Amino acid sequence: MYLGTVNMLTKNERNAIKALRNRENRLNEKRMVVEGDKCVIELLKSSIETKRIYVTNGIEINEIRTLAEKKMIEVTDVSAKDMEIMSSMRTAPGVLALGRVVEFTAEDVLGGFKNNKCSAIPTVMILDDVSDPGNVGTLIRTADWFGLAGIVCSARTADIWNPKTIQSSMGSVFRIPICTANPLDVIKRFALKAVALDARGDDFFESKLIPDAIVIGSESHGLSDGLIDVCDATWSIPGKGSAESLNAAIAGAIVTSELSRRLSALGL
Repeated sequence: MYLGTVNMLTKNERNAIKALRNRENRLNEKRMVVEGDKCVIELLKSSIETKRIYVTNGIEINEIRTLAEKKMIEVTDVSAKDMEIMSSMRTAPGVLALGRVVEFTAEDVLGGFKNNKCSAIPTVMILDDVSDPGNVGTLIRTADWFGLAGIVCSARTADIWNPKTIQSSMGSVFRIPICTANPLDVIKRFALKAVALDARGDDFFESKLIPDAIVIGSESHGLSDGLIDVCDATWSIPGKGSAESLNAAIAGAIVTSELSRRLSALGL
């Protein structure tokens, strides 16, 4: 039965939410914390289960309350102090939600992805040990914006359910299929025509290839051993300045934009 607004928050509940800052706890509990109006709204609009919503006393969240009521989700009013304890952000938001983690398999993401009419680009993004949650979230948002078929993350890539990743994705993490799997195994198992992004590669503007997968490596260490060897090509983004390299999220956005342009030019 829907209980509407609930005005009780126990200390144990508050501390349990705080504990979800830890990746292992999120994995064990299969729960995540979503912070801020925009991301909470995107969670509510998605098919992912929202467990409960918490709002600081006096904060107006009319759209969230309306969506929550339709889904019969409880809203708990909390003090500013409790919100600060539960939040992982430097400045606590006025609202956060508790959601259920969704787990996709490599088969979910890659099985028949070329025939998936829901994606504008029949290509997946593979993140190989991209450790910064902000970069991972931005890459997820980029993939969602351009309509990639899905994302594969290595085990050492930042957790997609990290609050910072969710925040950086602006809710896109709730809309695109993402799995955790070994990039090398995935490329081999699904016989993907993959392209690695690497500063030592060929000028990707000179290529007309539309790959099955684009592989983006660690900001600090590049691609894992053996990964370039199983890729069909290695692309670099030419530049005329003196910077050593491009940020991983920026590089991913440039390449994805170009893939979108190539498909449009082909009328696809």
